Amino acid sequence: MKARKKIYKNRFLFRSISLLLILIGLAMAYYFHNTEPWETIGGFLCGVGLGLLIIFVAIKESKTDKP
Repeated sequence: MKARKKIYKNRFLFRSISLLLILIGLAMAYYFHNTEPWETIGGFLCGVGLGLLIIFVAIKESKTDKP
């Protein structure tokens, strides 16, 4: 099984992980406001989670691969 098919089959899991990263980043940015390293880490997690979520939402099943 190709990696593209594995990602497509598990896209709900990957979307959930992306949302979890966004929520963890938001919580870190909110609770550690004005403490510089944690606020930056929270923003980084939000950005990574949002980027991955956009990628995983845009994935469509490949019609060129025939089993």
